[in-house]
Amino acid sequence: MPDPAHSHRALARELARLVQDRTSLRPEIAMLLGSGHASIANQLKEKVAVHTDDLAERGDSPPLQSPILIGLLDGVAVAVADAPLGAYEGLDANELAMPVRLLSALGPELLIITAGAASLSQQIEPGAIAVVEDHINLSGLHPLIGPNDDMLGPRFPDMSEPYSHGWLNLARETAQGLGIPCQPGVFAAVSGPTLPTRAEYRFLRNAGADLVGMSLVPEAIAAVHSGFEVLALVGVTQQLLAGRSTRVSIEAMIDAADLAGPRMASLLVGIVAGTREE
Repeated sequence: MPDPAHSHRALARELARLVQDRTSLRPEIAMLLGSGHASIANQLKEKVAVHTDDLAERGDSPPLQSPILIGLLDGVAVAVADAPLGAYEGLDANELAMPVRLLSALGPELLIITAGAASLSQQIEPGAIAVVEDHINLSGLHPLIGPNDDMLGPRFPDMSEPYSHGWLNLARETAQGLGIPCQPGVFAAVSGPTLPTRAEYRFLRNAGADLVGMSLVPEAIAAVHSGFEVLALVGVTQQLLAGRSTRVSIEAMIDAADLAGPRMASLLVGIVAGTREE
């Protein structure tokens, strides 16, 4: 049975070669976007696209939902990928890690991950953007289980600070300057597709979670393993507070997502612009 990590390394080498052939841009920032992808993709200048179907070494990994894009965002070279479907669609942890490993091969030091989630905090309201400061992995998914490929990363990566405080502070300062509500929080990952029960929400709050969602954490683990600094941003789609009903209004979630989406795109551009001022 082939080792997925070795297959990803072959894919990554081929992607890096293709990018070098197609553009002189060398990405400084990578983005794996579950929220804000379309807006950011439309804003890229000097854009080139690489599909996994373009890769000679495709291995057993499924294709990405959309191509990896290389271009300039506010004058900064970036690589942008659409976040893969969640585990609830049948993907395993190694498949979720594949885009991270591909992006890592292009050389950027920072990976920005975006996702949607519910808030369990009074301070984080629907439509706001939250910055992940730590996580609790209750998804049952871990991309490093199995043989380790030392060429991708260490067997036992340190997870004491998976999300860089420096980038977290820049994100909050940028959001404040743009007038975007933005708070730090601990993200709890669950597998889905069912939403948590009342007892599970209570457990998550007691465990210290401020946010709960069905993505982001396996990708963040793979990113730390690959040597990335990680910034994770969450668009808040609902707020579930203790003592209140946990029934979900799909219409209210859509309204909150519609509010958070443009804010996320504006914040991403602002963060990238802020790196030019460092």
